[in-house]
Amino acid sequence: MKKILLINSSNRKKNTYKLLCSIEDILKNKGYETELISLSSFKIDFCKGCEACILKGSCFIKDEANIIMQKIIKSDGLVIGTPVYLNNMSGILKTFIDRTCSWFHRSEIAKKPTLIIANTQGSGLENTLNSIKEVMIQWGAFLGGTISRNGRNFNQPIEEKELVQFIKLIESKGKCYEPSFKEIYTYNIQRALATNIFPIDKEYWIKKGWLDKEYFPGVKLNIIQKIYCEGLYKLLIKVIEPNNKNN
Repeated sequence: MKKILLINSSNRKKNTYKLLCSIEDILKNKGYETELISLSSFKIDFCKGCEACILKGSCFIKDEANIIMQKIIKSDGLVIGTPVYLNNMSGILKTFIDRTCSWFHRSEIAKKPTLIIANTQGSGLENTLNSIKEVMIQWGAFLGGTISRNGRNFNQPIEEKELVQFIKLIESKGKCYEPSFKEIYTYNIQRALATNIFPIDKEYWIKKGWLDKEYFPGVKLNIIQKIYCEGLYKLLIKVIEPNNKNN
């Protein structure tokens, strides 16, 4: 049975939580196992910016951020819900995201189907959703759509049709995914960094079978995207000069 992890990024169990519960009910009715967690239930310290996770492969901070990361890794799909605070995601969600910095270099959740939900009584939905989308692209997760609610339509029930793209990705294991040029560009930036800069990244990318691939294996690119990838990567490995001390 496929398992879906739902993350509540509000410090309360009100609007965001209720919307996530509605999504959870739909997923359960579709036969999925679910787990709904609140970030506020975990001890998540601020990132120190030391880059130990990038350069050495592990974080020295002793808290519970890794528990959440492991839950995401082990899930078959991810739903992230947040209220809008000052035109963006909640602070606790941003704090957690900062702790996943190594996933930009060595994603442990590449191709993970992800659904984003945000709600507000006022404005800021578009910016909030776009901010989280940017993170998902850097994680290498596959975007399975967004759901939003505001003061005008908050009481509108979550409908199964709003989860169609997300469920399709889960069932196809990402094989039906059509990446944007932004996603392809980000992948090849990461690929170039792995090739020329970080030995630990290079070892990981070779192990995953990514280093010689234009994009994540199993995803079909059209001819234009393939040409774009080939030219982009060749340019990037010239622009991003090799770190000879580490290679």
